[in-house]
Amino acid sequence: MWGSDSFEVSGPSEPIVAMLGTEALLPCYVTATVDMKNVELRWFRTQYTEVVYVYQDGMEQAQEQLVDYKGRVELLKDQNPQGRVAVRIRRLRVSDNGMYKCFFKQDDNSGKATLELKVISLGSGPRIVIVGPEDEGTRLSCTGKGWFPQPEVQWKDESGEKIASVSENKTQGDDGLFQIEMFLIVRDRTKGKVSCCMKNHFLLQEQVATVSVPEPFVPRTSPWMATFVMTFINTLILLSAAAVLFAWYKKQEKKMRETKDEKEKERIDKGAL
Repeated sequence: MWGSDSFEVSGPSEPIVAMLGTEALLPCYVTATVDMKNVELRWFRTQYTEVVYVYQDGMEQAQEQLVDYKGRVELLKDQNPQGRVAVRIRRLRVSDNGMYKCFFKQDDNSGKATLELKVISLGSGPRIVIVGPEDEGTRLSCTGKGWFPQPEVQWKDESGEKIASVSENKTQGDDGLFQIEMFLIVRDRTKGKVSCCMKNHFLLQEQVATVSVPEPFVPRTSPWMATFVMTFINTLILLSAAAVLFAWYKKQEKKMRETKDEKEKERIDKGAL
């Protein structure tokens, strides 16, 4: 609140909350009788020259207005006698979100007030997808897009207890809207159902998606595989035993041949004598 000795100018004590694409009223309250023929009204952003709307000399002064607001802002004149002056912004954009200042000047007195506009987009989602087995568990992803501001996102188990995510990706598009993707790996077989919750902080509205989680993926040996493995191992053992037996047989055969050759040589030597 700010003003001269003759009047004060004030704005709403709480932020003005409006949905993306709709409209919002930015009011100021003046403790004085408003004479529209002899008044200057100005709504601007951070700087005095960042003009959202100007009314002066009994008419709208569009030449000072920022391009983004042309054709979207109008003055509500019917409420001025009650000390309330307001402009309406139509087709709200993400860029409209933020702080505004209302400036009021009448004769040689002036005052201004600050007000805040919160533009909200609830977006789509959450949407849960079972990505697949990973790290002896089941990997889930939760996605949402078209949110503003960035929502609060939380995984919860069937009893409502919070579950920490393993990773997350958050991006903001050229339109200012957020896209969120959060990942979770469920390893506990008792989790059952898992929910992904997205909530807007200002509206306190929560959107929830729930999925039944399949039994976490743990590599197991099927009966067929176990039989195959045992058969393969037994075959290797038999082949190894056969190889050893064959080698032993060859060695014995060689010894017998060598013994026979020695005896034959002795016989020949004795006959020569």
